[in-house]
This record gives sequence, C-alpha cells and structure tokens, in this order.
Amino acid sequence: MLRFRAPGAALTTEALVARALGEGEARAAERVRAGALALAGASARLNQPAALVPPGALVVLDAKAPREAPPLGRELEALVPALPWHAGRGDGFSFETLEERAGVARLRLVLDGATPDAVRAWLASAGAAVLGDVVEGGILVAGGLRIAEAGAPLAWPEEPVFPPPAPAPEGALRISPGTARALERGHPWVIADRETETGERFAPGTLVVLRSGDEKTHGLARTEGARDVAAVLWAPQARPRDVASIEERVARALARRKPLLGATDAVRLIHGEADGLPGLAVDRLGPALRVLVTGRAALALRERVLAALAKAKLPGLASDAPVVEVMHLRERPPGELLCVRTVAGDAAALPAPLLVREGALRFEVELGLAEPTRPRPGVGFFLDQRDNRARLAARAARGGRHLNLFAHTGGFSAALLAGGAEEVWSVDLSGPYLAQLERNLERSALPLARHRTLRRESRRFLDELEPGERFHGIVLDPPTAAAAGRRFWSVRRDLEPLAAAALARLEPGGFLLLARQDRAGRSTLGELVTRAAESAGVRLAALDPAPPGLDFPALRGFPEGAPFEAVLATRE
Repeated sequence: MLRFRAPGAALTTEALVARALGEGEARAAERVRAGALALAGASARLNQPAALVPPGALVVLDAKAPREAPPLGRELEALVPALPWHAGRGDGFSFETLEERAGVARLRLVLDGATPDAVRAWLASAGAAVLGDVVEGGILVAGGLRIAEAGAPLAWPEEPVFPPPAPAPEGALRISPGTARALERGHPWVIADRETETGERFAPGTLVVLRSGDEKTHGLARTEGARDVAAVLWAPQARPRDVASIEERVARALARRKPLLGATDAVRLIHGEADGLPGLAVDRLGPALRVLVTGRAALALRERVLAALAKAKLPGLASDAPVVEVMHLRERPPGELLCVRTVAGDAAALPAPLLVREGALRFEVELGLAEPTRPRPGVGFFLDQRDNRARLAARAARGGRHLNLFAHTGGFSAALLAGGAEEVWSVDLSGPYLAQLERNLERSALPLARHRTLRRESRRFLDELEPGERFHGIVLDPPTAAAAGRRFWSVRRDLEPLAAAALARLEPGGFLLLARQDRAGRSTLGELVTRAAESAGVRLAALDPAPPGLDFPALRGFPEGAPFEAVLATRE
C-alpha cells in the first residue's frame, strides 16, 4: 500500500496513478477502475479515471512501490518541504538547508551510519517527506523521487508543490461546527477533529478561507499543520483585500507599546495572536532583537515582520541590529536540532554580558546562542513581570523585610530594594541564578548590605524558619515543574500548600504576590489563594489581580496566550 500527497495542481486519478507507478495511463486507468485508489480516511474509492484529485490530498494506492536506484555514497541531497530548523542531527546522519524556494528546501544530508531509507523515514516524521516519495508520504511532483548523491542533478519542480492560497478556490480549509463555535467565542486556534482538516496539505502559513459543511465562511486563517492545531485565525473577514496587512499589524503593535519605549529597552514588541501575528513573538533586549517562533504559521511572517520593525526605527536600536531567532515548536522530530541562530546583524559584536535597563535598574540577559540546540533557552529575566515589579516597589516604600522565593536572577529582589525595602531575602536552589542575581544588584547600585542570598529549596526553607519569623511581603513565582533534590516541584501539586505556608508568614497588612504559568488547574488563582488562606487560618483584606503589562496584551477567549496568572493578596 502506497501513501502520498497529490501536488498543488489538480490531476486526474489516472494521471496520478501513472505518475506514482511509472506506467502508462491506460494501465493506470485499469487500476483506478478496479478501486486501487482512495483518499486517505475515506471509505469510497476513486474509481473514475477522469476524476480530479484535490490538490494536496493525501491518497492511498493499493500497489507495490516502483523499484528505485538507491543513492550511494555518504553525502546526499534532497528536495523536501522546508523544515523550520535549518540544520540538525538525527540518528546516524546530519542535515543542513542549502537553499529554499517557495516552501521547498534543498537539503545536504551526511550519513554517519544511517541508511537512506532511515533518513527518508525521519524526514517524513518531521513533516518533510522527500518530494516524490510514494512510500513515506511525499508530494508526488513530476519527475520522481528527489534524493540523489551530492553533486548529481536534482531538478526543482516546475509545477506547484502546494495548493494555492485564498482567494483561489482550492485555498479553503474545512472546519467542523464545533470549531466554528470556538472561533466565534474568540479562540484563534483551529483545532483538528473528525470534520476539521489538519491543514497538512498546505505549506505552513498559507492563507486559507475557513469553510464549514454548510458552505458558510468563518474568516481567514494561516495553516499550522500540527497534530493538534490545523490553522490559526488571521481575520474574521473572508476576503484578503479587506484584511490588515502584516505591516499594519506591526505598526499597531508598536503604537500600543509607545509609552514603554523610553523607560526600558527590554520590551515585547510583538505578542503573537493578541497582536494579530500568530505564533510569533519579538522581544527587544537592549541593542538586539529576539524572535520566538512558537507555531509553523509564523514561518511565512518572519521576514516581513522584521522588515517592518527595521523600518520603524525604534529609539536607540540600530538599523542593522542583531536578530536572533529561537525555534520553539510544540512538535519536533527526535534528534538534535538547530533551534537558535542569528538571522540578521552581527550578534558576535554585542557586548558581553548583554545588559538591559528598566528605569534605573540593570539586568543581564541571554539571547540563547550559547545553547543553540535548546528549543527555549532562558533569557535570564522576565519581561512580562515588569508591572508586578513596579507594584512591589510601591509596596516596599513602607520599608519592612521581604522574601523572594524561587528568586531566579532577582528581578523582584532588585525592585523591592529600589523601592525602599529595609531588607530582602532571595531564596533559590540554583547557584548560577543567585550569582547572576548578585551581579544584577551590583550593576543597579543597590544597597547589598540590605540583601541576603540563600541557596535553599523554597519549600524546605519555609518549613525550617523559626516559628516567629514574619515578613512584610513575600513573592512566590515558581516554575511549572523543576527538580529539587528528592522533592520534585510540581506547581499543580505543591503551589496551594506553599501559598498557605507563605500567607502564614506574613505580618498583619503584609502582601503575597503569587504567580503561575500553568493553566491546567481546575480553579482560578484567586480561588486557590482563598483556599490557602482558609487552610492557614489567615484572613485576607484584599485579593487583587496582578496581570502583565501592556506589551503582553490579552486576547478574549484565549488564555493560552497569557504568559502567567497572578494575584496580589493582602493579609488583614
């Protein structure tokens, strides 16, 4: 049984079978009439030789694979749908992108123990089956399998590889009534289900019209083609000419952030779906830009977004500012992938360490180039907590002693000291984080005599405090999960009891800032804090939301787009 995709232009069933098996159309027509061809997942057979196969359709053919002359040698080249990662290693081979054209990439493959068949299987698992590979689900372009020894002729397809975008009739994606209702409620993701297409027949980022079974349109989307997300909403309108361009979306995002651009050079300039640019975030970090790609739909947006940002001439940012791209996709094939790379400018010329400013404070940040195969390397500083640092600085103006648990690199500790706290304790289990914290305090010219660094596990630290120890304020912004010796930290299991223990350590009138990134809990954070207070026997005078700042806007009906949930609880 063969399984492959039709190319981007419609072919008759007999022409498709003839191409797949390398035989005449008369023999192919006999196979079609005999019921050898079908759309994947469909029970009915395509038994009319002159019927057209939809562009990009996944089909199955009941036949043996044609014999191929296997490529010999250790170095190969192949044409595949472009991978998000420009280089990497699989089991027994490495790959590198040499060239891209219209969503197709020419790869250089170096075999180090793997067979060509194993490499073809890996590429198919990565969503980039070799063009013409009828065994591994490749797109059946004319001319056969596109893999050969390095240096051998490898012809680029002369026909469309992928179906065309909207407004072409083929540029439509079928969705279910349930998906349509979710879109109407404000959620921007098109989730694949029995009636909603996966979007894999299109190149990532292709503009498509969303159409339900009753032929009603539900706006425009850009294809994602992931296992769970088929596409992401681009506009509620169905006509491309009525929709804001990429450049207009960038301009709106920058206008929203204008109040921040003078006070700090650590700003999120683009925040994905909430700024109308799904799957893409762009942070300014001092003299550089850091692009975070979280969805394949964003692959078609990157170049125009960066060009629009360069044209905007942001204050203090050079026109040739270094740009570092981080590829952080939910679905990744096995192996070691190049996830972080410089895509513009000279990142090697940046000062080391790289510092950003927030008012009078200075913080050390990382772009991720030191760990190029990590899908989401740490920055070392949380831009999204800027407003909460300001909230804490205002509270610290009354003095008092404060405790920062899971202190990381000390953003909250610096804000508390700058605000006027008499004493701040910073607790974290990571020695490198605490060393960076102390460097940040020194660079910000903060009073180190009023600060204590404690390398401890936060739960154990609270458990072992003297019974009478109390604080004016406590910060609790933990990771979702982390190794902590024998006591593995899980925010779902451990946050509520730790919040209760922290509330019990507050002085009357003291505050607790509590944040979490995990959204899978059954209750809101406010409900969790209320239960924790009851458990600790503490009465709350106030429980206020503590959301991120204006450069991390929220989108109605899309909790996945918010970086965290936080509350500020005040004890009576």
